[in-house]
Amino acid sequence: MDSMPDFNFMLERRLKELNSNLAYRYTCCMSLFELTLNQFLTTFPTFTDHTLLHTLSVTNLTNQLLREDINKLSASEIYIYLMAAALHDVGMGVSAWDMEAFIDAAGLRTYVRAHPEMSVPTLIRKFHHDFSAAFVRKYWQLLEIPNERYANAIAEVGRGHRKTDLLDETLYPTDYDLGDGSKANLAALAAVIRLADELDIAYDRNPDLLYQTESMEGLSEKDVFEFSRHDAIRPIVFAEQAIRVYADTESDEIAQGVIDCVRVVKETLSYCISVLKKRSTLQIQCSQIELVLNGNAVMV
Repeated sequence: MDSMPDFNFMLERRLKELNSNLAYRYTCCMSLFELTLNQFLTTFPTFTDHTLLHTLSVTNLTNQLLREDINKLSASEIYIYLMAAALHDVGMGVSAWDMEAFIDAAGLRTYVRAHPEMSVPTLIRKFHHDFSAAFVRKYWQLLEIPNERYANAIAEVGRGHRKTDLLDETLYPTDYDLGDGSKANLAALAAVIRLADELDIAYDRNPDLLYQTESMEGLSEKDVFEFSRHDAIRPIVFAEQAIRVYADTESDEIAQGVIDCVRVVKETLSYCISVLKKRSTLQIQCSQIELVLNGNAVMV
């Protein structure tokens, strides 16, 4: 394996160097992040991890993806990114008293009326990125976010982790005015968070600290498959120009699941790199995805 420099905590360190006030605002929210993110377990007790541990994984993956290009980001952009990374899945735990308001805030009322058969968990899973954005916009003052424009930036970057058009300049401007004399490239930040989120596929996505599958009740066949697929993927290694996924399994079904998962990552990697090339100076050095399955290189 290639030897790589240590990029761990680069975003966090850089923010503290550039703006200690924004760094303090972010770190002071950690306990609130943990409390709110853990709410998803009430609705999805057997679902893939979306707690603060996932947030920290996304942040660490971002450090490995951007490397020295983190230095191209302003303090405001790093703060927005770290907050968006922490809150991009908070909609998975949307409360009953917020649900109706968030449906309206996300413009989903007509859709909900047209799908009366849809269960609440299915609705949340399908639109959790929109509910996450609504949460940020409602509770931005509680989160000590500097102003509403920062809150909107955090909401849109977090929402961009799935199913949004990052080439839409109205939603994702490259020079979004933050109201304090600084600007942020929302397209670039959303592209990076989408890729980092998609890359959190390895065995530690569902740590034993949270999930002991042998003792969990109510697991469906799909749940078992998803847990097994994550467990089969061991290290994800960042080489100079490639992301290498290593996996081991004796099951043909799980092996195919791993291949399918890596293909989705490859598609996301390609899309996000194209967005960055068109709308930013940021670069992802790892432009390739490689899979090593049971010791053999597999084309994806």
